[in-house]
Amino acid sequence: MASWGCDHVRLPVDYFLFESDDKPGVYREEGLSYIDGAIRMAKDAGLNLVLDLHHAPGFFFGNGAKNDLFTNPESRARYQSIWTFFARRYASEGDNLRFELLNELVWEDSGPWNALWSETAALIHAVTPERKIIVGGNRWNSVFELKNLEISENPNIIYTFHMYEPFLFTHQRASWVEQNRAYQKPVTYPFAFDEHRAYYGDSVPFGMKRGGIVDKNYIAAVMQPAFDFIETHDRPLYLGEYGVIANADMDSAVRWLNDVADLCLAHGIGRAVWSYRGFSRITDEQNEVTDARAVEAIARR
Repeated sequence: MASWGCDHVRLPVDYFLFESDDKPGVYREEGLSYIDGAIRMAKDAGLNLVLDLHHAPGFFFGNGAKNDLFTNPESRARYQSIWTFFARRYASEGDNLRFELLNELVWEDSGPWNALWSETAALIHAVTPERKIIVGGNRWNSVFELKNLEISENPNIIYTFHMYEPFLFTHQRASWVEQNRAYQKPVTYPFAFDEHRAYYGDSVPFGMKRGGIVDKNYIAAVMQPAFDFIETHDRPLYLGEYGVIANADMDSAVRWLNDVADLCLAHGIGRAVWSYRGFSRITDEQNEVTDARAVEAIARR
């Protein structure tokens, strides 16, 4: 990744790697060693690392009504204890390490999250005042929810969003999305809206129009709240996830990746593709690059 020209990696970590529900607050070194190793390998390669708490005690974006991070004091305490522990464990790390407090919040409103992340950031900064902390908004880190995030005066708070539009293209035939699984027609990019009326039916998603072309202009319209956020608050913004499912044809994927890169670079937005292996088709199971054009697109600076 360093040889491609990347400058960081976003590392998703689930709490049960190092903590079990029957022993809350007891952190297993055998699990933590994976995080330690990732930080060390990244630093040795000249890469920064974002430590992303992907699945937290009491919250995972796919768990729906099971989530109790904002209603169960025990889950809240466990969540904050983890971040306090990470702050202490990695206090000797410098700007090469950044903390992302939670992946893809989904909740009724942003109020409880604003209160929780503000408290948690304060706990971290009491240990390491200069640690940069990444915070995302509601509805799976939707760009449209940036406006509902509390804006901190602390310059070490960085805000993030995710971008997978048009969802029909980036998640075409995704097995875990019922509507996309049922729609088996391949989707190229750019595409004409009317080519996929069978998928959209009577609905017209934001930024699209009947008879129109879904292209870079559409992506720019979707990302406009991010551009407005930067202009309004003069704060750094990070596109923590974007990518195209491996089901898509590579020519289309490369076009989409480059269009997103163009817009991010024009507005000074950092970015991390999801993911190098798995969802997107950047490398195969042998760690070999699938298509050099995709690597060039995700590493453009």
